[in-house]
Amino acid sequence: MARRWAVHGLTVLGVTVLAAGLVTTGGPGQGRAEKRDRTRDNDLAQIETLLNCKTQQAGQVVVDPTPTEACPMTPRLADPFTAAPYRVELVPPDSVRLCADFEQPAEMSLRDEAGCRVRRIEIR
Repeated sequence: MARRWAVHGLTVLGVTVLAAGLVTTGGPGQGRAEKRDRTRDNDLAQIETLLNCKTQQAGQVVVDPTPTEACPMTPRLADPFTAAPYRVELVPPDSVRLCADFEQPAEMSLRDEAGCRVRRIEIR
């Protein structure tokens, strides 16, 4: 009888530890959402690199992410998971605002609550 209680006690303890681990880490769904958001962040960084190149060529801040001969990078312009286009806006006089629809909150990231980050582009 005592052995049966020990087995039940260890089973309850194991389930409790497993549940606490899932609550703490967010589980596999949380990890997948974080990975999708990293992809979105990388896409915005690639668009920023292209815009920086085009701005240097044009001598003024450019927000058109179409590749050119001088700047042949071809970043992804839409979210690969939702097909929603990334948003690129001019923030006068010398910055661009790059936005995406992220799944996770903006805590500890370079973006605001709206999923946007503003980057100043210096013309050299």
